[in-house]
Amino acid sequence: MLEQADISDIELKQRWRLYWINCIFDFSSLKFQELSWVNNSEKWPSSFAECNAAYFDNLGLYQGYVKAIEAGNVSQEEADKASLFHDLANFYDEPSTDPKDILKDEEWLEVVAAAKDLWDYLKATLKEPREVECIEKLEKEFS
Repeated sequence: MLEQADISDIELKQRWRLYWINCIFDFSSLKFQELSWVNNSEKWPSSFAECNAAYFDNLGLYQGYVKAIEAGNVSQEEADKASLFHDLANFYDEPSTDPKDILKDEEWLEVVAAAKDLWDYLKATLKEPREVECIEKLEKEFS
């Protein structure tokens, strides 16, 4: 039988992963970015800065995926698949604070394309029911 602490650890890892999946989606969907960053959707409030902070700060990924792997939050394969997106997002320098300028920027479109590649990989490989449900829900909302 699992101890309560073990259950909590499992739940914390699952919550981290669901938050990570949401962050990857936010980076991969120009439709989401336009709705939330440009149109200021009340249902999906976000901005370029919030998107970055959610991924890099809240998930603790500024230094890459080493700690996330050590904590068991992601596999080495997932981290390897995330590396191009991560590097492009980490070194992206927005042309202005206007979200319309960001969404037209060729370098930003490279970040989005790399995030979409990672998203497609996750969609094809994740099997945990809560993760699959999260992916399906996000895609349904923004398709």
